[in-house]
Amino acid sequence: MIESLKIKVDNLPKSPGVYLFKDSKGDVIYVGKAKSLRNRVGSYFQISRDKGVKLARLVERIRDLDTIVTDNELEALILESTLIKDHKPKFNVTLKDDKSYPYLRITIQEKFPGVYVWRQPLNDGSLYFGPYSSGGAVRTTLKLLNKIFLFRDCSNTKFSNRSRPCLNYQIGICPAPCVNYISEAEYKSHIGQVILFLKGKDKELIKSLKEKMDEESEKQSYEEAGKIRDRLNALDTLLERQKVVSREQVDRDIFAIIRHEDHLEILILFVRNGTLIGKKGFHFIQPEISDEEAFSTFLTQYYSAQFIPNEIVLPFKISSENTLRKFLKEKKGREVLITVPKQGVKKKFLLMAQTNVKQQAKLREQTTEDVVSILNHLQASLKLSNLPSVIECYDISTFHGSQSYGSQVTFRDGLPDKSRYRLYKIRRVEGMDDFAMLKEVLERRFKPSSERMSLPDLVIIDGGKGQLGIAQRVLRELEVENVDLIALAKAKTESAFRSTRVDKTEERVFIPNRKNPIIFKFGPALHLLERIRDECHRFGISHHRKARGREEIKSALDDIPGIGPAKKRALIKHFGSIEAIRKSSIEELQNIRGITPTLAEVIKRHLTGE
Repeated sequence: MIESLKIKVDNLPKSPGVYLFKDSKGDVIYVGKAKSLRNRVGSYFQISRDKGVKLARLVERIRDLDTIVTDNELEALILESTLIKDHKPKFNVTLKDDKSYPYLRITIQEKFPGVYVWRQPLNDGSLYFGPYSSGGAVRTTLKLLNKIFLFRDCSNTKFSNRSRPCLNYQIGICPAPCVNYISEAEYKSHIGQVILFLKGKDKELIKSLKEKMDEESEKQSYEEAGKIRDRLNALDTLLERQKVVSREQVDRDIFAIIRHEDHLEILILFVRNGTLIGKKGFHFIQPEISDEEAFSTFLTQYYSAQFIPNEIVLPFKISSENTLRKFLKEKKGREVLITVPKQGVKKKFLLMAQTNVKQQAKLREQTTEDVVSILNHLQASLKLSNLPSVIECYDISTFHGSQSYGSQVTFRDGLPDKSRYRLYKIRRVEGMDDFAMLKEVLERRFKPSSERMSLPDLVIIDGGKGQLGIAQRVLRELEVENVDLIALAKAKTESAFRSTRVDKTEERVFIPNRKNPIIFKFGPALHLLERIRDECHRFGISHHRKARGREEIKSALDDIPGIGPAKKRALIKHFGSIEAIRKSSIEELQNIRGITPTLAEVIKRHLTGE
């Protein structure tokens, strides 16, 4: 397990919640729930021969994780379902049942609304309550509500084609609106009572059911009393209030904030259509301004570029609230409710956000301490003049004689700083001369100019002694000072030299003014160097694949009459690959600007050979 991941696992709380495993690209590959996050997540990485093949394949791909702490397992269960639907993780498809949780649907847009159990909410004007954790409980309670409030549960086809009441009318659970045995106004009063009940106006009903159950028990009608007891149990399950699902179908952002010395942590919980769908954390170093000032500035900057929900929940009052409200109204085009709740569902959401921001701060503090320790170890082991807080790595990529690129990635305090990633298209070198290409890239990066980025503390070259010599010469000629330089290369281990295997390798670090390389022992410092080098390699390869894909599309489209540069760009941007264009329909092609129905048919014939 990589060190950064081990730090996170060791610092997880023993609380229920949801965990999200991520791969090297940052994509969510698995979402799970846990009674104890630390125990459950830790169990994946325990050495065991009993792990199945599928689980082993999952574990070997995990490079990062995120968690959301909840108050109980049921909250975690429902949230897990929501996140799986949102992220569609690769391993959830094979390891877990993707069954959706049930909703209650009331078709209030109709003259005589029906009430149904529904799996997938639609944007059809109906009113939805849920999702709920138990399909059986929802169905049982729907029958109970049907007996109490009397409404139809038939399909619109059956409803519109009836000429006389159905059996439900005969047994007293439907007032037969299909044959006008009840007026529209009276029927809608029934539906209104159901809606009030589902919104929480349920105390009177529960009280009357309990009284009825006691009466049946006193009459020794134990079977009937048992049926009422079962109804109450189903009702309790249905009405169980979960903070991860609000009964209010609103979009809401909930903020929490915490300070530790100079470090400010902000966390947002995202509620969309009443359902908690995820979170996002932010970290700032703000030693000089108050929490309120920093928070107010953050809110303005954040909502300048992000979706603005109907409601924003804050942990405390801010003096600039009126200004913020006006700003949000101007951006959204309507009033945005800003609240600081003292009780109720919103307060419970706020407490959940505060729990998660504390966990975020704890992890950040522990991670920072460990990163500083790793950087200190690197500085001492490699005899660096600087603490390597900012590290740049360079690699040259060429595939099958195609266009070559130099890739640059930057890590700051052990984490990728993607704002300082760069790709250099090789311009001056012909043929396969890696040394000359590396020289060109470094000269373009470090040449004096007003646009040059600030210098790093350490430069890593993917290569050996020869590449290190080239880099030394370039930096010396450009008079770049106070930047440490190393080269990182793989080599066979001694045991590997005695065998035919070539996959066992160790890292060799070449440093200036030393003949033999430094062999790094397995540990956190080596993990950091490998991670930086591998990220540089990944960045270069991913760009090459995209570039090759674009070239393949261009060449395939070149021979199609009527396809010029503008239409090529539009097709490439929309579909991304020649295979996607080939599989597209005529209608999809026509959606591209400039593609007429006739031209769409020409494209299909040319690419499919039909």
